Amino acid sequence: MTKPTVTKPAKWKVELVNEVSREIDSNSLSAIVSIAGIRNNQLQSIRSSLKGKMKLQVVRGTLLEKSVERSKKENISRILEVMKGQIALVTGNQEPVELYELLESTRTTAAPRGGEVAENDIVIEPMDTGFPPGPMISEFQKVGLQTAIEKGAIVIKKETVFVKKGEVISKEKAGILGKLNIKPIKVGLNVLGAVKDGIFYSKDVMSISTARITLDMTVAFSQAKQIALNTFFITPEILPEILFRARLSAEMLAVSAGVVDEKNIELFIMKAIRDASAVSSAISGDHREEAASKEEKKPDERDAKKEEEDVSSGLDALFG
Repeated sequence: MTKPTVTKPAKWKVELVNEVSREIDSNSLSAIVSIAGIRNNQLQSIRSSLKGKMKLQVVRGTLLEKSVERSKKENISRILEVMKGQIALVTGNQEPVELYELLESTRTTAAPRGGEVAENDIVIEPMDTGFPPGPMISEFQKVGLQTAIEKGAIVIKKETVFVKKGEVISKEKAGILGKLNIKPIKVGLNVLGAVKDGIFYSKDVMSISTARITLDMTVAFSQAKQIALNTFFITPEILPEILFRARLSAEMLAVSAGVVDEKNIELFIMKAIRDASAVSSAISGDHREEAASKEEKKPDERDAKKEEEDVSSGLDALFG
């Protein structure tokens, strides 16, 4: 009975597995990223932008799995849990949050090819397409765009939600978006998970930045202070404001009750000045009204005098 032939793995595969395994062991951070939908030129551009900071290797899933199994790094097998689809390995010595922020900064926009899922509503605004009248009219109408001809060009007349959030972008609609130079798709490395010094980090954890934590803590502190103030739960943080409010209330009560002492005399002086100013304004207003009334009467007086003069001259003319 003949023994089954054992096929040895290709030499290049063995060398690649060993190389990737050494790369994982020599760096404190190893991450799995998705490269689905990234064009080759974009991938090369991202690789260049990471040069000197991190190393990006596109490795077939089965070979990467063997490299991880061969690695001596603690808990490194956890990254196998997120390996799916088209992937690459990123290695370096940064913190997971730094890795996430750096990879997010390399993301660019692109026109879809068809088959992508819209992350948000894709809206086409009214515009001059620049296309002359012709076959393009039927292409636009076919995908639900209202068009017209103006000044020898096809124009889109009405704002349209072209693709709703969560919908798959068809090839026909992707073609139209490309022709209109609309780039609604974000293209870049999508972090799936990472292991740093034996600790596994999911994408959700890595996306929590220092700025976001600081903002959340600031909002939480402000809300806690307001609750403490409303319930008079005295703590060192709100004590100055409680004392200020108490002093203000006491001063208002003293002024209302007419209780004067050396601490609030200035308030009574200010109140007296304010009241005097109000009285002065009222008196000035009365004087202005009286003056205006006199001015209104003057024309009548002049008219009466003129009538008397006219009557007198008339009598002189009659009786000579």
